[in-house]
Amino acid sequence: MKIRRCFCGLTAGILAALCVAGCAAKAGSGSETVQESAAVLTESTAETEVAEESSSLQKETVQETTAAESGSAQSDGAESDVDRYEEIIDFAGDEGKLVVYFLDLQVEGAAEEVSGDSTLLISPDGKVMLLDAGHTDSSDIVVKILKDMGIEKIDYLVASHPHIDHIGGVPAVMAEFPVGISYRSYVEYTTQTYQNYVDALKEGGMEIISLKTGDTFSFGDLVEVEVLGPDEEIVYPDGFPDNSTQFLNNNSLLLRFTYGESAALFGGDLYVAQERDYIDQYGDKLKADLAKANHHGKNTSNLKKWIRTVSPQVVVAMGDVMGSMDVYNNYVKEGSEFHLTLYDGIVKVVLDDQGGCEAVDQHDSWMN
Repeated sequence: MKIRRCFCGLTAGILAALCVAGCAAKAGSGSETVQESAAVLTESTAETEVAEESSSLQKETVQETTAAESGSAQSDGAESDVDRYEEIIDFAGDEGKLVVYFLDLQVEGAAEEVSGDSTLLISPDGKVMLLDAGHTDSSDIVVKILKDMGIEKIDYLVASHPHIDHIGGVPAVMAEFPVGISYRSYVEYTTQTYQNYVDALKEGGMEIISLKTGDTFSFGDLVEVEVLGPDEEIVYPDGFPDNSTQFLNNNSLLLRFTYGESAALFGGDLYVAQERDYIDQYGDKLKADLAKANHHGKNTSNLKKWIRTVSPQVVVAMGDVMGSMDVYNNYVKEGSEFHLTLYDGIVKVVLDDQGGCEAVDQHDSWMN
């Protein structure tokens, strides 16, 4: 049974929790922050990333509306009883279209909120790309969906950046499917998960290509992919890999897919500072019909100016928490149709070559 961390309908629970929290705060205020800071020095924190990201999120977004505050104002059900799984994984009638699947991933236990990203793309001429493969512990979901879809080979395997919730599932996926070409950035990491990823690529025997700003490659015969960042020369911060979450996220690949008059933009886990730099560098070139919400739709990312610049028809966030209601509202105010795998399940988006962009959700939800 899937475990989801939903915040809807928690009004009564919050009132009870406040009493407990008030007592606990007197005894241990600030202790968790100290422990998290110390834990950054260990490889387990580098692997999980969740403690560091949670701390950063709290510091950077004090004034943001939290999901817990807004959840009680939303509908009672996070997702409906409707399940279009069989319908949604069928792409037999989508020949000549660029089809994008944002996979719905969950993992149990301590890493639950970082199940991560995995996006499957089918080119108009039937080529298959897997962009990220989720957390190690959600790899079975990725494998199952690919098998259910009848995928036999991954022509292009792309890693946006080397965090566990993006590359952790690569070895398990590669154990089940042959891979044609692997793309990655020049960023390297020091965790065991990263080493497992590198070893899997080497054992796979495929061509491994590192991407940098200005590179382009073809996804099939009809889709062009342009690399907008990062650069080849990576300047690592002092003390790396300690406190490296933001650094690695800001060095996510920024990829723009072009199919005729249509475009899709994928930026991994970019933070606000890097979004600003790309806005200054590229401006309207960032505009896209489809966009993945950076960093799972959290408010460490998705700057208002970024949202206005990209101005997508459809935006999809992948994650098992509601990152930020402000991010959701800002996209909706811009006229974007916002989807989140937490509530919507697998999100399928079909793009034609004339700027048309249509999304179908596995589940019905209050979001769209």
